Amino acid sequence: MLCGICGKKVKTKKTILNLFDPEIHHICEMCYMMYPLSPKSEMIPIEEAMIFHNSMIRGDSHVSGIAYMSFIKPYLKHYLSKYRDAIFLYLDDFKDISFLTLDSLKLGNIYLLTLYENIEEGEKL
Repeated sequence: MLCGICGKKVKTKKTILNLFDPEIHHICEMCYMMYPLSPKSEMIPIEEAMIFHNSMIRGDSHVSGIAYMSFIKPYLKHYLSKYRDAIFLYLDDFKDISFLTLDSLKLGNIYLLTLYENIEEGEKL
């Protein structure tokens, strides 16, 4: 499998116990060290509901979202165990226009997972 950022081959150690397991990681160790995950969670109130916002990467490092797709599983488990009644959304980034759109639709509680953290204090309503 190739790294989603640099394109080099992702090396995994194969043993008799994991020989037939599917390879799920799309990022090599070097790229993961350069662009590590730094998760952040916050709750944003909207009309008659809440947005539970989780971001995976902080800062301005815009890397390919497909490289981090194997790291979504813990967030899905968290959603299924705690926020089952909310709507699950996964976006690469969350801009001010998206927030206004979700607020006007009045969908209820939303569990939002974004790859990049880009909601600043000035953008919150």
